[in-house]
Amino acid sequence: MKILQFKKWEKLTNKILKECWEFRNLCGKPFDRGFIGELLVLSQLLREYKKDLCSNEDNYVIYNGSSNKKWDIELKLDNKIIQINAKATSQLDKGGKPRWVRQSAKTFCDVCINPKNLKQKVSSLKTKADCNFYYVYVDVATWLKNHKVDFFTVSEKEAISIFGKKYYKICNGKIRKTKSTDFWVEYGDIKKFEDMRLRGFN
Repeated sequence: MKILQFKKWEKLTNKILKECWEFRNLCGKPFDRGFIGELLVLSQLLREYKKDLCSNEDNYVIYNGSSNKKWDIELKLDNKIIQINAKATSQLDKGGKPRWVRQSAKTFCDVCINPKNLKQKVSSLKTKADCNFYYVYVDVATWLKNHKVDFFTVSEKEAISIFGKKYYKICNGKIRKTKSTDFWVEYGDIKKFEDMRLRGFN
């Protein structure tokens, strides 16, 4: 990645984040729908991997944002390509810890729903996991409050194991009011994956 290109990414990302912080605190409404979380991840990646990105012109960062692709950000460092799906929240639980809603269980396990009574049958976990794909959970609420960012990096393999088993425990054999397979990711589910510098892409 050329240094001039890197500087443009860095400057514009930080500028947009500054404006988003000011506007979000002014209006008090979550206008961004995850955009802030994606930019916080992007900003930290640029900060942490500047030397690596600029050491080789073939290295790059791609921002996909809210497209229909599986990933939001792609990072190439020499021969390794890392894909990241950023999951942002400003929701807190009763204890003041972050919790992430609208995670689809079908991403992590097989779910069949009886159309007659909406009873759910949760079967096997997904078997295919990309070793270069990661979820980064971002606590936007803390950033809005004091500019501190909390990141949690979870590999796809770990996410399938943790969230697939969680959904099985919660919903297998249960009847939900709708055909939804959404569920909450709680702080307790991912606290051990705290990764402030975003170096957890092993």
